[in-house]
Amino acid sequence: MRLGEVLVALSGLARTGWMLRGVPSATAESVAEHLFASTLIAYELSVEARRSGFNVDPERVAVIALSHDLAEAVVGDISRRAGIVEAKEVAEARAFEDLEVSEDLKELYREYRDGSTLEAIVARISDNLATYVKARFYARLGFKVEGIAEDSLGKALALASLKGLDGVVKSFLERLEH
Repeated sequence: MRLGEVLVALSGLARTGWMLRGVPSATAESVAEHLFASTLIAYELSVEARRSGFNVDPERVAVIALSHDLAEAVVGDISRRAGIVEAKEVAEARAFEDLEVSEDLKELYREYRDGSTLEAIVARISDNLATYVKARFYARLGFKVEGIAEDSLGKALALASLKGLDGVVKSFLERLEH
């Protein structure tokens, strides 16, 4: 799939988890919107981490975050509720390899998937924080998404704890929510 097709597909692909909780497709965040939010959070969070003494490259983190869901243009946004997490991961990995994007971008996707670097971990934290932020928004609108908010925040904090980023993430969340 060519990059232009990926961009168009992701712009029109509503995230399934929101719709399964009653958010209408016209209101549900698209995968492209999620990637934008993840990327912005990734950059800002990694800048804060670097200022706190972590050896992290904010630009690399941002590009990893930007690429992490590109394969959904091919396979769609498969909800975790489907119970096929491993099959989803395999399908996405194959689909990403077939995208007509640079080998550099493919390598960054593999890095994200494997969680093999601090940059990949920060991108994963950012992915979860972006979902958390959107869930809080939908909850204020009256949708029953509290479980997604709690799960996403829990995952972000658990990943942060693994790398000693707890304080950075908590500080970032305080800034984000005020």
